[in-house]
Amino acid sequence: MRIGILGGGQLGRMLALAGYPLGLSFRFLDPSPEACAGQVGELVVRDFLDEEALRRFAEGLELVTYEFENVPVEAVRFLAGRLPIYPPPQALAVAQDRLREKAFMQSLGVPTPPFHPVETLEDLKVGLEATGLPALLKTRRGGYDGKNQILIRREEEAERAFWALGARSSLR
Repeated sequence: MRIGILGGGQLGRMLALAGYPLGLSFRFLDPSPEACAGQVGELVVRDFLDEEALRRFAEGLELVTYEFENVPVEAVRFLAGRLPIYPPPQALAVAQDRLREKAFMQSLGVPTPPFHPVETLEDLKVGLEATGLPALLKTRRGGYDGKNQILIRREEEAERAFWALGARSSLR
């Protein structure tokens, strides 16, 4: 079975190393020619949104997955029209938006920390009153491993944190 992986970093490399003893083979798509997964499988060096590259990448594959949640969902949707994608594009779209992800988890009955959507400074004030301090202000998109989030310990730090994150936040 030939599997495609969007992303060519450490996780993709580890997936390939675990899959080889099972008789699997791998192709990676990554914009970086230095992607380390190229050491263990075919590496296609192109932008994730290059449709011609995506078409060629998909040729001969039986399924595709992605290495991390910040792969463009448009690329995953494009490939989903050609072959199976796991997890599906809808799951990626939810995972890429922290607010949608929390609401989805709550809809399944999964407990989440208290949170409050923040789009304006007034939202932030209301959110801090609702959740209390300390609070973690996060962007809805593009954050991972502690990136794009700021810990607010005191009320006077809130406005600076809001503008530092570009007013694209959700409070937790």
